[in-house]
Parts: sequence; structure tokens; C-alpha cells
Amino acid sequence: MKKIITFVLSICLCFTVFGGSAFAESAAADAPAAEMTAEELYQAGVDAFDAEDYGKAMEYYQLAADLGVVAAWRSIGYLYNYGYGVEQDYDKALEYFLLAADQGDPGAMFNVGVMYNFGEGVEQDYSKAAEYYQKAADQEEADALLNLGILYCNGTGVEQDFSKAYDCLLRSAAQGIPNAMFDLGVCFHEGLGVEKDPDQAAEWYRKALEAGYEPQVEEEQARLKEVLGDDYTQK
Repeated sequence: MKKIITFVLSICLCFTVFGGSAFAESAAADAPAAEMTAEELYQAGVDAFDAEDYGKAMEYYQLAADLGVVAAWRSIGYLYNYGYGVEQDYDKALEYFLLAADQGDPGAMFNVGVMYNFGEGVEQDYSKAAEYYQKAADQEEADALLNLGILYCNGTGVEQDFSKAYDCLLRSAAQGIPNAMFDLGVCFHEGLGVEKDPDQAAEWYRKALEAGYEPQVEEEQARLKEVLGDDYTQK
């Protein structure tokens, strides 16, 4: 039986946007750090990151983290994971992701899962990846639901269970994730966790393409051509 093949997600930054003006007001942007709230400090880090001033982003994230902004720990981990403004360091990335994950941050839980999934800075461990994806999925984190669904489909790190795979993919697709939509098409195409249904397969493939999904390999293009026929134009 064929497996779902789209396993594409990388570490997620997942900025948390706090209430207010998103630090758009110049007066707030120029305020000394000592006069800023924890939320303003974090948003200043977001703004600095968007401006590609990664050193300043790190400074603000650290200040916000020291004041209890959990998302700031995740953002620091992201900088270390990719080497933005600092030397790339997977060990430190994992350390900060775990700090945020232990405080209930679903984006950080997902990131820890990715590191174990792909062996980034840690020994590859699909069971640990599934554990952290599940924690994030319990909070409906869309990317974690996608990757957990793929693990269930392939029986990697968990017992193969197409019904659970389908459930995870459906919840991810409901949040607009194109890869999950494509994989739901595969479920209906192959009868994985559901009855085979060419019409449903076609519907999900179309939704994936409309949401911006781009086939990664020839097999995916062949699937689309088989189900959609002349409605699919290969780019």
C-alpha cells in the first residue's frame, strides 16, 4: 500500500502577536528598553527580526524572555537553529525550544519534534518526534498535526494507523495547510483510513493546488494527472 510522501516542514518561528498596535507607533519603537513592557519588548524583537537586525532581535527576545514571555524563548531558539545573528548552535536551539515547550508553547513543541524527526542536533528519534508532535497537536498546532499524521501513515515512531493519520491531516487541512490537503487527497485516492473516493480525492487535490501546493516529485504529478485529468496543468 502506498504511503503519503509529503514530509516537508522545517522549524517554525510562529511569531506571537500581542494586542495593541503591534509596536507600530514610533514613540513606542524609540522607547528605552527599561520603560517597555514584556510584550512590547517581544514585539520589538519581532520588528527587529523582520528588519533583519538579528542582533537587536536577540537582545529584545532575551529581555522579554527574562520577563516571562514564553514565545521569546522559542524565538531565541529559532535564531540559534538557523544562525541568525549568532553562530548556528543546534544544542542551544534545542535548549531554548525545550524551555518554551516545558511552559506549554505548542510552536516550541513542534520545533522539538522536528529536531528529533530529522536528527538536527540530536540523534534521530521518530518516537520522540511523535511524542512532541502529539503534545503540540493536542493544542491543534497545524504543522504538528500534519507531521504526526504522516508518522501515523508511515508507521514511523508510532504504530501505523491510517484512521489516526486521516484525523490528524483533516484537522491540519482545516487550518489551511496545503500539504495536509494534498495528503488527504492521497488518503481518498488510496483508501487510507477512509473508503476510496475519486471525487473526494479530486476535491482535496484541487484545494491543495488552490492553496499553493506545488508537487515535489514526479509521483505526485502523476497522481494529480490521474485524478484531475485535463483539469490539472503541470507547471
